[in-house]
Amino acid sequence: MRIVQVITRPQRRGAEIFAVQLAEELVNLGHEVWVIALLKGAGGLDYSRGIIALNLDGKRRIDFYGFNLLANKLNEIKPDLVQANAADTLRYGVAAKFLSNHPFKLVYRNANTISEFIKDKSQLFYNRFLHANVDGVISVSEHSKNDYQKLFKAKSIQAIPIGINTNEIDNRLRPQESAIEGDYLLFIGSLVPEKDPLSLLSIFKNILQKYPGLKLVYLGSGPLKEELEAKTLNHGLAESVILIPNQKNIFPILTRAKALLMPSKNEGLPGVILEAMYCKVPVIAFGVGGIPEILISHQTGWLIGTGNPKKFEEAIGEVLNALPEELQKISISARELVLGNYQLDQIAKKFEDFYHFFLKSERHN
Repeated sequence: MRIVQVITRPQRRGAEIFAVQLAEELVNLGHEVWVIALLKGAGGLDYSRGIIALNLDGKRRIDFYGFNLLANKLNEIKPDLVQANAADTLRYGVAAKFLSNHPFKLVYRNANTISEFIKDKSQLFYNRFLHANVDGVISVSEHSKNDYQKLFKAKSIQAIPIGINTNEIDNRLRPQESAIEGDYLLFIGSLVPEKDPLSLLSIFKNILQKYPGLKLVYLGSGPLKEELEAKTLNHGLAESVILIPNQKNIFPILTRAKALLMPSKNEGLPGVILEAMYCKVPVIAFGVGGIPEILISHQTGWLIGTGNPKKFEEAIGEVLNALPEELQKISISARELVLGNYQLDQIAKKFEDFYHFFLKSERHN
């Protein structure tokens, strides 16, 4: 198959990282795969065949120049299938489908709880138009799939989770050490409202009273960075909170964390949870999106009811006070779950099967 993976920016964010990792694995399976990045970005994302960067500004909803540029590029490639990977990729993918001289099937990768992003009837109407022109949908979790179907009722939809490349993780761990000294809790993700990094400061302030010397590390970038820095100062936490921008290699920092914290209000199925579970790092997260599908309290991690910061705080204390053998038992169960169900080669085969089935069924219609 000739496959195009369309991503928003060439940035180290979950949806983009997974799209590139999936592209690499599909190449290993014998397919021709191109990665096209629509908008300008900081970079840091690598693909063995090179990323085609259109360098659009993305400021206009109706971007005729960008739509035509993508359509022309697809005319050159002549793909069988184009996968739009969340965010801005859908509107560009739909527009290019209308404008391209080469027919292709458009698959949308639904990586989140999409209803949380639709605020009014005009947004719903616009999104229904876009999704009506999608040929197939791959949702990151059963929760995301069910949420999508309530809004758009796709004819061809399947829940396929993300996967992680355990060999790559092992290779990135070998020569590296974390530059952060002492004990720390870790947040990894974009500094955006749905990830709710700000609420974590209040939780951490209470934890710090019981565990002086503990640090909280934020690893990520985003529009809430300045507000997060200001609130860190206002809370008197400047000596205890560390902000680190996106890194190509997060694993030396991740593996030394006392716990990975995910206070998100909205998620699909974040890959960093699987990476932490593989690395035997305890995970504490609110039960949003597809997270409850992998995180079971006291079996594979700590799952907290949404909107309950007190319970989140208690879970942190429980992890910090747990006996090593208790943490080891949970960590082993979490790692075994990842190894059995969420390795990248396993997941890529599911994508390939969906593509084959979908294209075959479309040919018979």
